[in-house]
Amino acid sequence: MRSTKPALLRSLFEMYLAEEPKRVAALGEALANADMKQVCFLAHSLKGAAATMGMDRLRDACRELEHAAKDGGGTSALTVRFAAIGQEIEAVFTVMRETIPNP
Repeated sequence: MRSTKPALLRSLFEMYLAEEPKRVAALGEALANADMKQVCFLAHSLKGAAATMGMDRLRDACRELEHAAKDGGGTSALTVRFAAIGQEIEAVFTVMRETIPNP
C-alpha cells in the first residue's frame, strides 16, 4: 500500500495517530475507575482497530486485557496488561510516524 496508495496510507496513519491516544487514555481512566464494562468495550475497540491494521502484537495485548477484565482479573493483572498495550501502541506510533509517506 505504501507504494501503490500512499495517500490512503497517510490518511489511515494520521487518523490512527490522532484518535487512538484518546482511546488509550479513556481505557486508562476506565481502568482507574474500575469500570470493567468500559474497559472491555475500549479494549475490544482497540483490538479491532489493531487487527484491521495488521498490528498483531497490539491486537493480542488488547485481547488479553479484554479477557482479563471480563474474567474479573485483579488490579495488578489488569495494570500489567494495560502497560503492555501502552508499550505496543507506542511501538506502532513510532513506526507510523517514521513511515508516513510524503504527500
